[in-house]
Amino acid sequence: LAVGSSGGKVELVDAQETTAHISSLGGGGEGRASSLSWGGPHELAAGFAGGAVAIFDVRRRGGAACTLPAHRGEVCGLRFAPDGVAQLASGSNDHTVRVCDVRSPRAARLELTAHSAAVKALDFCPWRRHCLATGGGTTDGSIRIWDTGAAAERELQSVATGSQVSGVRWSVARRELVTSHGFSSMNSTSNSVRLWRPNLLPVAQLTGHRGRVLHLAVSPDGGTALSAGSDETLRFWKISSIGGAGGGASAPP
Repeated sequence: LAVGSSGGKVELVDAQETTAHISSLGGGGEGRASSLSWGGPHELAAGFAGGAVAIFDVRRRGGAACTLPAHRGEVCGLRFAPDGVAQLASGSNDHTVRVCDVRSPRAARLELTAHSAAVKALDFCPWRRHCLATGGGTTDGSIRIWDTGAAAERELQSVATGSQVSGVRWSVARRELVTSHGFSSMNSTSNSVRLWRPNLLPVAQLTGHRGRVLHLAVSPDGGTALSAGSDETLRFWKISSIGGAGGGASAPP
């Protein structure tokens, strides 16, 4: 388990032994380690408040194996592409998403600039190569799907949600996109989890949180979503059993 600290270090601990500290990784960037993403059993990316992104080989002691071009604001989201696509996407408070080729990381391959707020939410599609979903913060509220294999910025789909997008994850079970939401200009969309077709047509809205949804995860089989809210609850949603377009739920099973 990797844990980012306010002092800028990344700690590795054995998740099966609560007191077993493995090692500390440092030297990646300035400020707190604000986002992390595993790219395999030995490859770990970390984003920092100063805007830097570092990639560590956790088998090595010491500093980062390589660093990527820095954002102009804190890095608040990171995601490696699935196996076979050597890309890492980073989202930042500078309102941009950068996609780097981890085999030659000296320059960003793409810079995606359509969002107008911080980008914390991002995820690569596991069944379609070079397909990246991103979600913008409160003053943006859009979900965008990109072709990261293109030579320049190429947006495939977008939708305005009317609320802060705090998380996006693809569900392999449904072949749909799952998103979580916080602050909203439309009360009907705030504090919810939503399901979308890949073309961003809405499928369902799941409500129950009494505060912003801060974090979102989807199980490896794609059948269950987990949301963590500012109301201090964790909610498990059995998304594999939700019906067709337009359906919804008022509380998790």
